[in-house]
Amino acid sequence: MFGFLTSEISGAVRRNLTIYGLYGLVAVLLVCAFGYGLDALHTILTLRHGAVAASLFIAGGLLIAALAALGAASYVKNRRRPARPAAATALAAAPIALRLFGAKLNWRVGLLGVIVVAGAVLGRQIFSGEGADEAED
Repeated sequence: MFGFLTSEISGAVRRNLTIYGLYGLVAVLLVCAFGYGLDALHTILTLRHGAVAASLFIAGGLLIAALAALGAASYVKNRRRPARPAAATALAAAPIALRLFGAKLNWRVGLLGVIVVAGAVLGRQIFSGEGADEAED
């Protein structure tokens, strides 16, 4: 049971590190591209409207973009997080497994405990309908 929990946690951490590393790379590239585009826009606006007006136009656009990002962040923050049935099942089955493996009983009782815990884990994933979705992620 401890091995299952460890593998579940390390897999989730490794996956999250990979995802956030790629998001960080995307963010750096987008900042560079956005800065280059703003410089080109500032040059065009300076030729048409003057330097001060061009800077004010760009500052106003950035303010509107910041407010939109703040609204999106508030929306995402207030959403409910999806349930993790495998982790919840492992936490629910942990006391049973500890009692079975903690006692110095024969191997048949231990094997029965493994079967019961595996049945609980598989049963929760099958009846919650999320086992196939997690396998694809």
